[in-house]
Amino acid sequence: MDLYYTEIKALSPHTGELKTYIGPKIQAISFEDAQNYCENNGLGYCKVIGICVAEIPCKNGTYEPDWSKKIDFEQIKLN
Repeated sequence: MDLYYTEIKALSPHTGELKTYIGPKIQAISFEDAQNYCENNGLGYCKVIGICVAEIPCKNGTYEPDWSKKIDFEQIKLN
């Protein structure tokens, strides 16, 4: 199974502007399956936007990527 990113469009409670926020990650077998999961499980406000292949955290206190702590979801899926 793949891990899919979702997004949510909502009004900012601070400014009242329409903004885009990251939603929950959904585990599914296809893009369509991920969207169907959202629709059928109370997450219909989420839009599936892509597959998560890796996460690379930043080094503490910076915006510099810490490649040594990379989480490779493609490699995990193959195991």
